[in-house]
Amino acid sequence: MRYLTFCLLPFIAACSHSEPGVRIETVEVIKEVQKPCPGPRPERPAPLKNPPSDAVALAATLAAKLAEYAGQGGYADRAESIFDICEVQ
Repeated sequence: MRYLTFCLLPFIAACSHSEPGVRIETVEVIKEVQKPCPGPRPERPAPLKNPPSDAVALAATLAAKLAEYAGQGGYADRAESIFDICEVQ
């Protein structure tokens, strides 16, 4: 029994210290989150339904669709203006 006490003595002595065991600290962290964009989503151009079989008519239809998307004031310009409004500075 005495031998066991001498063997456990270093372990028991190691457990005694003057520092507290647990410290609880409240820290306030400010994180920036993405806000919803205030701008309305622009309406997409209508999809091409029943493309004409004539090559000239098809080319004219595709040119009209391209102008609807990329032309002045088209979908691309409206979407880009919304991106400018919602851009994170």
